[in-house]
Amino acid sequence: MSAGAAARAEHEALVRTLRGAWPSLPALAVATAAVCAAAAAVLVLTPGPSPLAPPLAALLVGPFAAALAATVNGITFEGEATVRQWAAALRRSGAFGARQALVAAAPAAVLLVCLQIRQQTGAAWVVPSLATSCALTAVALPALPVVLPLGTARPGLRGTALWTTALHLVSRAPVRFLAAPALAALGLWSCVTWTASLLPLAVGPAALVAGAAVWTTAAGVAPAAAGARHGKPGGSGAGGRG
Repeated sequence: MSAGAAARAEHEALVRTLRGAWPSLPALAVATAAVCAAAAAVLVLTPGPSPLAPPLAALLVGPFAAALAATVNGITFEGEATVRQWAAALRRSGAFGARQALVAAAPAAVLLVCLQIRQQTGAAWVVPSLATSCALTAVALPALPVVLPLGTARPGLRGTALWTTALHLVSRAPVRFLAAPALAALGLWSCVTWTASLLPLAVGPAALVAGAAVWTTAAGVAPAAAGARHGKPGGSGAGGRG
């Protein structure tokens, strides 16, 4: 793919996402509310930095996060997403979202366990496990927002291939993929500083930014590598078959 064609493909993917956001606002609102409600349940069930929080968040939030990613895919590929499409995506991709979130949650849970042991005992033997789990968490958590839209759009892309592809996309444009986590962090800071009701205002935009980063970057690579055929990877509609 030439540089000019790649730039045009990236521009078209971004324009479709931005144009489709407003007519898809009801679906985005429902998808965002579901993610926030699941996150609130995790906070109620596991207050504080508990090692149980990451796997519980994966099981409760992961399915709704995957459905939100599929909703953003629908906006990017079709120009609009509906609440009905979100519900269908939740049924198709819920289990997929939980599994992928568990992949990222496992090293985070181990990291919290190692931190607790280190703080309570000061044992030196836990340092290698602490360093390893910290490194794996630092890789898995930023990759998860890429894995979810990529995997919901491409049902045939799973396992190591899915995560490798996601990390490859991140490596191509790392600054682009920092936007969504930064926006989510700003939302969390706003919730802590002012009110938790601001969280839904950050989750939806962060998902849109993450989806735009995935598909604009994928549009810049060869069609076979990106798994795309001018805006409809895998013929997924609003999220493919999870």
